[in-house]
Amino acid sequence: MKATYLAIILFFVLTAVGIPISVSMMLGVIIAVVLFGVYPPITLATLFYSSLDSYLLVAIPLFMLAGIVISYGGIARRIFDFSESLLGFLPGSLGSVNVMASMIFGGISGSSVADVAGIGAIGIKEMVSRNYPRPYSAAITVASSTLAVIIPPSILMIIYATIANISVGAALASGLIPGLFITLVLIAVNTVFAIRKKWVPSMGFSMRRTVRTAAVGFPALLAPVVILGGIFMGFFTPTESSAIAFLYCLFIGTFVYRELNAKKLYQVIYEGGRTSGIVAFELASGLLFSNLMTIEGVPALLTNAFVGLHSEPWQVMILINVILLLAGMFLNPGFSIIVLTPLLLPLAKSAGFHPIHFGIIMVTNLAIGLITPPVGGCLYIGSVVSGLPIEKLVRALLPFYVVLLMALVVIVLVPAMSTGFVEWLYRN
Repeated sequence: MKATYLAIILFFVLTAVGIPISVSMMLGVIIAVVLFGVYPPITLATLFYSSLDSYLLVAIPLFMLAGIVISYGGIARRIFDFSESLLGFLPGSLGSVNVMASMIFGGISGSSVADVAGIGAIGIKEMVSRNYPRPYSAAITVASSTLAVIIPPSILMIIYATIANISVGAALASGLIPGLFITLVLIAVNTVFAIRKKWVPSMGFSMRRTVRTAAVGFPALLAPVVILGGIFMGFFTPTESSAIAFLYCLFIGTFVYRELNAKKLYQVIYEGGRTSGIVAFELASGLLFSNLMTIEGVPALLTNAFVGLHSEPWQVMILINVILLLAGMFLNPGFSIIVLTPLLLPLAKSAGFHPIHFGIIMVTNLAIGLITPPVGGCLYIGSVVSGLPIEKLVRALLPFYVVLLMALVVIVLVPAMSTGFVEWLYRN
């Protein structure tokens, strides 16, 4: 285990001096492997390539591209308008509209970062223009962005399923009910806030308006139905669905809504390539480190240590959740899944937790980390989009941290919420 210890030490040292996390991990592993002769250095190049040579991982850049196309192609605007026509009668309705729009957006893109940049920019602008406090507008936007990585087709669940060696379809399906549950919780919380602050509905319910916005937004609203329905009914794989999502969004953005021109398409490709390259390097560095830990027997050693302590299952799960929440606060969520799944999944299994259930627990923890300082990606994008300093945004988010943690406790304590739909889906 000396090589693993050295890799970890080098990782923290290099990160502390400002080197990017994925580069720090890659350098730490390379130096440790070479110094201790774990395997020939040429093997590192082979592992780097093979770690990314996966049919399943192709879905990640394609879903990212779909999310960027939604932002540039006018799709996000139609989703928001339809959500408002449906929920506009509620007190403080724009907050609830923001939540619902994030849920629908997440059903296409699978990316929380894309959600904040796309739906978030529209939602915050609309709420502020209608005299909602800017801090609250930004806070509910950032909080609801967590839905995008819980609701299928979640990019994080695809990564988890790949590392845990379980069905990607089942892993994605496990997030549907928890995602809907969190959506309802956030809408309820927003309504309570609105009643206390005496915020009025933005509009009365009108069937004519709802039908009109549904008709205009039908191509956009059809996207999650096609993507998720196709996956769950077995018409195509998650990877094939990512290609369909991208091409479908590209088509309606260009030919239906006609807001995606050559200049915007260039921006889509540029942003998609840049973010995909960053994610690919993070995946490869994380997988190299996981491989090193596995070779040195770290997961088995950790599991045996906890079994030897006769820890109760609830004690193990509390520890796992604390580790995941801390990891979410400091590390990229995809990187955390790659590094921590080989360590924590055996522990969860020893405590009696199903891998499907553990997957949604892990992703929900890391989703909360996306909006938590000091490194939460959605937190910083929300700050840029809203024009608020980080500290003001964090203060406004405090009630939502409590609510999301309470929702996490329910997800942990009620396994049927994640496994029930999966069992029903694959039984029928």
